[in-house]
Amino acid sequence: MQYLAILGRQAELSLAELEAVLGSEQIKPFGPETARLARPVQLSRLGGTIKLARVIPNLDPANLPAPGSSQTNLGLSWYGGPMTARRLTAMGLKLKQVLAQRGGSWRFVAPRSGTSLTAAQVKFNQLLGPGFELTCATHQGQTIYGLTESVQDIDWYSRRDYGRPVRAAGIGMLPPKLAQILLNLSGDGPIHDPFCGTGVILQEALLMGRPANGSDIAPGMVAASRTNLEWLARQVDHTLPKWSVELADARRVHLTSPGTAIVTEGYLGPNLTQPIALAEFQRLDAELSALYRRTLAHLATQLARGASVVICVPVWPSRA
Repeated sequence: MQYLAILGRQAELSLAELEAVLGSEQIKPFGPETARLARPVQLSRLGGTIKLARVIPNLDPANLPAPGSSQTNLGLSWYGGPMTARRLTAMGLKLKQVLAQRGGSWRFVAPRSGTSLTAAQVKFNQLLGPGFELTCATHQGQTIYGLTESVQDIDWYSRRDYGRPVRAAGIGMLPPKLAQILLNLSGDGPIHDPFCGTGVILQEALLMGRPANGSDIAPGMVAASRTNLEWLARQVDHTLPKWSVELADARRVHLTSPGTAIVTEGYLGPNLTQPIALAEFQRLDAELSALYRRTLAHLATQLARGASVVICVPVWPSRA
């Protein structure tokens, strides 16, 4: 059985994450927005895949779900190829008529904009049951049809992002989805985040079942991470793996777990609200490059051969 993955905004990162989790032999890109999977994957583990649909042979009504006992919702999303919202709506209404001939009462759910339903629309309109979403992807003249089986849990993501006790907008906020991608690129096993900030990467590692240690040079960030991870433990119905957060300079931190991977969003420099002049860029570049070089050289003396190091680094727009 094959599956169709709907990729996130940064498709290259989404594909890299899928390959890291499933293996490259299980993945075949299908246009810029989708990929074919040879086997299913737990969507809640992935930050870069929005939907997962089970591929069906064709649009024969026999391949589509039967109606429910009352009005049943159906949705239609189209990825790739020349498609307009008007054409998609016409297709959806035609599909509704075909299904009505089999019996039952059907309601067509159209995308609010564009040609694809959001995860929120799928969830709100009960298109994972008792209704359904037909997901279509086209590339180079070939079209794949699938029935959506799972979508990202936007409410849980929102709680893990905006609902945590401590956030720090002034130093940047790593989205949980991106943290998941970074962690999946690092393999399995314990991780250490030497610039842990408010603990987003530690949080996502624990939810994956990975022991997580963090450190930060700022006492306020250490306290924030501890508070947020204690909050996380109260949100789940199982015991989290072991974790710790300590006050330490990344250039001198001591790793305590064997086989540790480094996963971090490095220090990004001051919070900038507009492009900077070339001279300021050169100063920041020299300062942060020195920080990263010293940090990586120090960590290299403690990491096992072949250990994973996954880091987000800053990019600055310049007026020059």
